[in-house]
Amino acid sequence: MIVTQTMSKKPLLACIIGNIIEWYEFIVFGYFASILGQVFFEPSSPLMSMFKVFGIFALGVFVRPLGGLFLGHIGDKFGRKNALVVSLLLMSVPTFLIGCLPTYQSIGIFASIALFLVRILQGLAMGGEYAGAMVYLVEKSQPSKRGWYGSIAALSLVTGMALGAFVSGLLQALLTQDQIYSWGWRIPFFLSFMGLLWGFYLRTTLDETIFFNSLQEDKAVSKFPLKDLFLNFREQLALTVFSQYFLAVGMYTMTVFYANYALNTFKNLNTLSQFLINTPGVIFIGLSALLSGRLSDVYGPKKTLLFASLIAIAVNYFTIPLVNTGTLNTFLGAHLLMSIATGIFLGPIPAFLAKSFPVNTRYTSVALSNNLSMGIFGGTAPMVITYLMTVFPDQPVANYYLMIGAVISLISLLCIKDVNLFTQQGKSHG
Repeated sequence: MIVTQTMSKKPLLACIIGNIIEWYEFIVFGYFASILGQVFFEPSSPLMSMFKVFGIFALGVFVRPLGGLFLGHIGDKFGRKNALVVSLLLMSVPTFLIGCLPTYQSIGIFASIALFLVRILQGLAMGGEYAGAMVYLVEKSQPSKRGWYGSIAALSLVTGMALGAFVSGLLQALLTQDQIYSWGWRIPFFLSFMGLLWGFYLRTTLDETIFFNSLQEDKAVSKFPLKDLFLNFREQLALTVFSQYFLAVGMYTMTVFYANYALNTFKNLNTLSQFLINTPGVIFIGLSALLSGRLSDVYGPKKTLLFASLIAIAVNYFTIPLVNTGTLNTFLGAHLLMSIATGIFLGPIPAFLAKSFPVNTRYTSVALSNNLSMGIFGGTAPMVITYLMTVFPDQPVANYYLMIGAVISLISLLCIKDVNLFTQQGKSHG
């Protein structure tokens, strides 16, 4: 049965609003880490306070696979729409609550515990939010535009990051340090409430995808999606996890690692520039993702990703001299080129993952694959690169690490069978 659908504005907006909130909060939490550390923990050295809040930040990354399993189960058993509503509430309500939390000065250790609990909820939501948007948009779109609409999900990710960087930088520029520490840090978290209201309305009025409706009609809904995934698609799951190696390393290196690298290397940056230095790179990641997503509709997601892997190897090799010069202009040029390479790889991923697994376990499979890769390879990348730089201080470690990631992705993609699993259980659905 061939399925044709036409994408309208409402499902598109409903999906991207959650991703924007998610990655907006991701960047805001990271940028305000030192301030949150002083506000929510026992007064100590700024470095130790920041270490504590980064520990809570990391907790949100570690629980993402659990969130992917939880929301994936809902999405595969009770519908994509229901999972998207739950993930939005789990993300945006706790984000807003961070702005409402009393400080350590008010309630002592209970402030730290409250931030800890809120972060767990956010981590659970992050585990299924992006996966849900990918699956819904790809399933809702017509076959000839699955790559394009999947890349829009990727664009919403970097849009949230750019928005978070802009808001953080603007507040730092407009408010005094006393105002920031007193009440200004709450503002970016309060702003997420507008997205919650709009997003909740849009998602509760969504239609379910034809693919899931067909599962229900055929009584083919999986009772235990995770069990079915491991029984039938273990190898496919492992290969998709490793095929995203470069993307995971690239996203965290371009944002988290290079933000700190720039701050430590270029001491003459003003406050606003420190917060906005990554913004051009993030924008280029999004634009490149759109382009490659469209190309994947022409050449196929796998071929486009193979090409993106080769581009990534070449770009990271030829930008080594630019990074090594130690000047701000050459660094920004290298950062933009490496960001473009990362974006080219990002665009086809939603359509690629959706096509790699059958309908009845798709949400769980995509969520688990993406979160395992991002958590294991991406979340550790800044730490590993920083450590290797201490061992090899005169080497372009980040470039080499990204090249290795691209090679691993390339090999994994070549090992994935050329099959179209846009099916429920062997039945073709377009």
